[in-house]
Amino acid sequence: MTAATLFQAMRVTTVKIATMIIVRSVRHIARYAIRQCAWVAVLNVQIVMNQFVDTAQLPALNVKKQYVRIVQMKKIYVKLVKIIERNKKMKNRKKNQQNQRPALRFSPTAWAKLLFLRDMTHNEVGGFGITAADDLLFVTDVVLVKQKVTPVSVSFEDESVADYFEDQVEVGRQPEQFARLWLHTHPGDCPEPSGTDESTFARVFGSCDWSIMCIVAQNSSTFARLRFNAGPGGEVKVPVYVDYGCRFEAADLELWKQQYLANVVEDKIFSLADRSKRNKGMQEDEADVFGSDGSEGQYVFDDQDLLSEIDSMDPEERQYFMEELAVRSDFWNESEVLYE
Repeated sequence: MTAATLFQAMRVTTVKIATMIIVRSVRHIARYAIRQCAWVAVLNVQIVMNQFVDTAQLPALNVKKQYVRIVQMKKIYVKLVKIIERNKKMKNRKKNQQNQRPALRFSPTAWAKLLFLRDMTHNEVGGFGITAADDLLFVTDVVLVKQKVTPVSVSFEDESVADYFEDQVEVGRQPEQFARLWLHTHPGDCPEPSGTDESTFARVFGSCDWSIMCIVAQNSSTFARLRFNAGPGGEVKVPVYVDYGCRFEAADLELWKQQYLANVVEDKIFSLADRSKRNKGMQEDEADVFGSDGSEGQYVFDDQDLLSEIDSMDPEERQYFMEELAVRSDFWNESEVLYE
C-alpha cells in the first residue's frame, strides 16, 4: 500500500470519526438546549401567569367593588324615586282634599225615585236617604215613612219613624247610613229651605254629629246643606249630582207608587182651594188623601180671595203661612209688578 492510499484511508476514517463526534455533540447540545428552553419557557409561563394574576387581581377587585357600588347606588336611587313619588302623590292628594268640596251623590235609581215621588203630588214629600256603608254621601235609595203633607210642609209620624229606624237596624245598617240624610221636595221652583224647614232640621237633626238637609224643587233645582257638630261645629252647602259611574238597579214604578200610597196622606187643614170652596158653598166630593191626579180644574184666586182667606185663618196658621210666603218666592208671579 502506497503512502497516498494510506493517507486517503486515514482521511476517510478521520472524516467519519469527526462526523460521528459532531453529530453526537450536536445531538447532546440540542437535547440540552431543548431542556433548557422548555424549563425556561415553563418558568416564563409561570412567571407570566403569576404576574398576570397579580396584575389582573387588583382590577378585578376594583371592578367588583365598582359594580357593587353601582348596584347599591341604583337601589338607593330607586328608593329615593319611590319616596319622592309617594310624597308627591300625598301632597297632591292633600291638595285635592283641601280643594275638593264634599258632594251629595245619588245613584240613578235613587234620583229617579225621588223625582217620581215629587211628581206624584202638588204637595211636599219627605223621606230618608239610604247611603252606602263605605260612602256616606252616596245615596242608594229613598225611603218614605208615614207622613201628612201640604204644599208647604211635611209632618212625619213618630211611630212610623221609630219603626223605620228599627227595620234599618235589623238589616244591619248603622245610623249614619239611614238617619243622617233628610230629603224632601218643594212643589214650586225654589229649593231654598223655608223657616219651617230650618226649624225642623235644627230640632230633629241638631244633636247628630253630622246631617244633611236636601231639597229638590219642581224644576229639579236642588239645595243641600251639610251640618256638623265636631269641634266648633258648622255647616256648608254641598253640590248635588247623579253619579252614573256606579252600578244601579232598574226603576220599579209600581213598587214606588205603592210605597207612596201607603205612606203619604194630604193634610186638608192647610188648603186654600178647599177653604175657598167651602166658603163659597161649593159641594166637594170626598177628598183624595193621596193628592190630586191633575184631572181637576185648578181654582184661581184673585187678590180679594187671598186676603179673605188669610183673614179667616187662625193667628198661628196665619203666621205660619206668612213665613212661608216670605221665603218661598215661587208662590208669587215674579213677572208681575207688585209695586209701582
